[in-house]
Amino acid sequence: MNLVNISKHKNENNRAYTYRVLKENIMRLNLKPGESISEIELSEALDVSRTPVREAIVKLSEEKLVDVFPQRGSFVSKINLNLVEEAVFLRELCEKKILEIACKDPVSDSLITELEKNIEYQKIVVNFNRDLHEFFDLDNYFHTLIFDYYNKKNVWKSVKRLATHYDRLRLIDALEKFSATKTYEQHHDIIDIIKNKTTENIDNLISEHLSKFKHVINNYLDKYPEYFK
Repeated sequence: MNLVNISKHKNENNRAYTYRVLKENIMRLNLKPGESISEIELSEALDVSRTPVREAIVKLSEEKLVDVFPQRGSFVSKINLNLVEEAVFLRELCEKKILEIACKDPVSDSLITELEKNIEYQKIVVNFNRDLHEFFDLDNYFHTLIFDYYNKKNVWKSVKRLATHYDRLRLIDALEKFSATKTYEQHHDIIDIIKNKTTENIDNLISEHLSKFKHVINNYLDKYPEYFK
């Protein structure tokens, strides 16, 4: 079992620790869609009893990230394209609305500075061929900055809870480097919308930004058929 980021956080109990590590490794594709999850191996790797492992598996099963089959065992859920479509639907509604809110408010220098700093880091990752996990994290944080600034932090958390299958597909896309440059350019366009209050550009840009995967999904279905439900 290939696990990363297994250092225990201060004041983190075994239940929270096991859940966090297992979910992070699923979301970062260290545990592949369809891969078997061994309770024994996981408890040994994390030096915890099997009770928090079972609890984590139950919780992740409820979040549709683990499939549990009686007599067969537990497996990382394969990417469900119906759940991907639902996540895109919700993100599209929320991201269009948050930009409409941004366009009604005065331009915030502090927000623009943080967003521009973020995409400069994105540019460095793309241009210097660095770890594309880093680009994916910067991409997520770019959107987090906007929702947090306009006091919609819990809305964004709800979106992310629904977007686990979509986010794994996005990470495959980032690691394959098909869309990283395009994503960076679209983030630049989002900043321009906020700066210049160009509300007429919101619908087309967000729809295009969130539907990039549709243009390459057949590539991934052919290359990683075992990843998809």
